[in-house]
Amino acid sequence: MKVQRFAGRTNRLALEQVRNVMGPEALILSNKRTADGIEICAMLESGSVRSVIEQAVPAAFSSEGTTNEIALAHLKRELTDLRETLHAALGQRQWQDSAGKRPVIATIEQRLSTLGLDRVLIGDLIDGLSAETKLDDGWRYAISNLAARIEVLTDAEQAGLRVKAVVGANGTDRALAIKQLAEVALSQYEARDVAVISMLEDPSSVLGRYCHERDISSLMAPNADALKKALAAVKHCRQVFIEAPDLLPSQGSQDPALAALLKQRAGLTALLVLPCSGQSEYLELVADHSEQLPIAGAVLTGLEDATSLGAILGVLARRELPVAGVADPSNQGLLSITSEGLINESKRLARRNLDRKNQQLKVAV
Repeated sequence: MKVQRFAGRTNRLALEQVRNVMGPEALILSNKRTADGIEICAMLESGSVRSVIEQAVPAAFSSEGTTNEIALAHLKRELTDLRETLHAALGQRQWQDSAGKRPVIATIEQRLSTLGLDRVLIGDLIDGLSAETKLDDGWRYAISNLAARIEVLTDAEQAGLRVKAVVGANGTDRALAIKQLAEVALSQYEARDVAVISMLEDPSSVLGRYCHERDISSLMAPNADALKKALAAVKHCRQVFIEAPDLLPSQGSQDPALAALLKQRAGLTALLVLPCSGQSEYLELVADHSEQLPIAGAVLTGLEDATSLGAILGVLARRELPVAGVADPSNQGLLSITSEGLINESKRLARRNLDRKNQQLKVAV
């Protein structure tokens, strides 16, 4: 069990080093702030077990080349005991870490964890709490820090972004986001001042019907050259929305959608669609990949289906990514939301999850 230390100017840079060296199986043991930034201690939980197997298997064969079944069974038992001992040691370490902290800090960490926040972000939020801090004051301090990290893109700021490419999530979510963004634009401008350009070979039928019903210009541009011509054709419009195809993170900078958008004029910005029900790994992957574009903010979808907002809060807070609004199919236009409102919704979901678990325990008993 080899523990390695990684240092970075920010949490994200330090975590990237962990992933690059150890991969997704890395177990984060601790993180702390240093004079140079953030230091993370990590290890590969299964690394020592694999090395034991690799070293021990040759010994399980006799000189005649036949397998010694008794030796293999004994080896399997030893490896099982080793894994159980490892898990027990790690569990004891976590208990000791918690027990060594002041009760107020431990309680605040537990509350933040209930919201679905990861340990690194929790550490940043409570950094600076003094030994004399009371529970209520400390909780308000942590929540205030979280709210301060979540920005909101105002209507005026959105109106100032003339050409907006809507990227991320799936086609249904992107179409819903564009439809509701266009509805907001129609409350400020005439229909002739709003346009939608689709980069999909098979554009969303829902979005197409909407443009037809609202008398909004709708164009198709399946490649970079066609997109350039389409943008020139709607240069008189006050608000232009681009329906981007699915992103392909595995292709990196060679992603056709990103390449086509990056070839356009500098006035183009992007809005990243983030599904509230998405897993943290997926949201981080999409956010990392889309950073090649000038991302102005995020549109949240699927809030009505979410069971936790911890992953969403983490992406927004770590990247200081402003929220442009919430796309909800039960509403006509994009819903505005504040950082406090988003955190309160996260608290509501956390309470609902706790109530559900309590009910399950009662039934089990």
